[in-house]
Amino acid sequence: MARTSRARSADDAKLRLTSPLREKLKALVFDANAYGQARPDLDHLGRLASRLAGIHVETWVPEPVAWEWAEHLASDWQVLKNAAAAERKRLLDAGLEVPAPTGYATRDEVIAAALANLANTPNVKIIELSGRSAIEGLKDQVLLRDPAKRKGGRAPDPEKGIKGVTGIKTGASDSAWIRDVLALAAPDEVVIVSSDRDVSAAFEAWNKQIPELRSLTELRPTFFDFTVDDGHARSAIVRYLRERIPAQVERDGIDIGRIVGLEAAYTATRDGDGTSLSSYGASVTGLVALAGIGSVRVEANQPSAPTPNNRGNGPADPGTALMEAADATVFFLATGEATVQTLLNGGDPEVEVVPINSVLVRAQLTFQFVDGVITSLAADTDATAMILEEAFDDDEALAEAVIEALNTVPGIALDSGPLEDQVIDIPGTKAHVALSTSRFGDGQWAMEINLWLGNDEEQELEGTAGVECEYDPSSWWGGREGFQGPDAYPVSVWGTGLHDTHKVWALSAWLIDRIDWPQFLVLTPEPVAATNDESADD
Repeated sequence: MARTSRARSADDAKLRLTSPLREKLKALVFDANAYGQARPDLDHLGRLASRLAGIHVETWVPEPVAWEWAEHLASDWQVLKNAAAAERKRLLDAGLEVPAPTGYATRDEVIAAALANLANTPNVKIIELSGRSAIEGLKDQVLLRDPAKRKGGRAPDPEKGIKGVTGIKTGASDSAWIRDVLALAAPDEVVIVSSDRDVSAAFEAWNKQIPELRSLTELRPTFFDFTVDDGHARSAIVRYLRERIPAQVERDGIDIGRIVGLEAAYTATRDGDGTSLSSYGASVTGLVALAGIGSVRVEANQPSAPTPNNRGNGPADPGTALMEAADATVFFLATGEATVQTLLNGGDPEVEVVPINSVLVRAQLTFQFVDGVITSLAADTDATAMILEEAFDDDEALAEAVIEALNTVPGIALDSGPLEDQVIDIPGTKAHVALSTSRFGDGQWAMEINLWLGNDEEQELEGTAGVECEYDPSSWWGGREGFQGPDAYPVSVWGTGLHDTHKVWALSAWLIDRIDWPQFLVLTPEPVAATNDESADD
């Protein structure tokens, strides 16, 4: 007999949400039967809700679901109370002293306590039943509009003398709370925990998209059981930093460490310029844009807290959050200023503050991830500032500078050497970068960068930028018998929304800013090969 088996990880991967769904997900919603017998496990629910909150997903319990849970718990209490009363009477009849049981006096007290405990569970949101949804749900049940139905019906059997039973109309509760959920979120913005077909039947009856449905045991692989790899880390770092830039260094609280080097770099630009100008106190004042991500190293993951000893580690257990760290080299476009002093002929020195608009900052940062979401960053060492070159001595040096900058865009890896025409698909995104180079003379060229967004069938041009390398005749010194001076090939960049003062690094920043980077990068998985295990018949 042949048997096909697959690794469990492959099955779990099928449960994981696609990147677009994960991006827009608002909440995990509980149906009354999520825990099997319509009773909640508040310890499990609280730990699950806490972990979901860490990845910015809310936990919703519709009010009718809460009522149903409370009613079932009250029924359990009544059964326990009745059983205890009978046993106590037997003991009293035997002349034994048995104290009266303490606790809740009525069903109403049990229901009130159950609802209060649920409402006080951290990170759990009770979705209040609206009057309109209650009316429509009741009409569904009374009028037997889909998805309402009868339960417990029985067909008549005249031969056996059995009369038919029409059954009980049901469905008002599900119909009502699903309407309230849809008033807060679209079907593709929620995941519903349910163990029957009533929820999907409602969406089918209303001709709406069926949301993702999961059982308790499927929640961990759906939301948590993955680790940060290099591709996801880069994408998450881009999103995290883009949300915080532009920023003023002294005011906006993005801590990339102390920034050094700008004063020396600015002084070097003034040496030998023939002016009687001295500078002091140059510093970076602002981070303008994220320009690139260099090397990334992801450390081994570890749980943020030990698993409680009193809880099992079954498939439904939410477990504890996984903490990981990624060390990354990050580049920022920046601005700065320098205080300069000019000596005037026969007069007092004049002091002024001069802006510096072409600064690149290189920082070594560590990003802390919890369940795949960045929660903090810290600087590993001092960041370094440099002033970007506005011209190069030869065209090859300019081409290498362009390649260096573009290679810090996640997903781009250009080879050193002459620039070549090519199209680069950025992994995990809908972005396609097309590079086209034109040459017009010895050492002179221009490269156009077109950013396309879309799939293989249909793409739309998002924008165009470019860089031009053209010889500057004024860089030749001394006429016919002269010699070639430095900075023969000035940098010229262009494009809508380009930070052109930052020259070639403006190109990488332009791409990073316009690509839609997913929070949870989902790359195309490698196919999982099936294995056939032959078992011999005895």
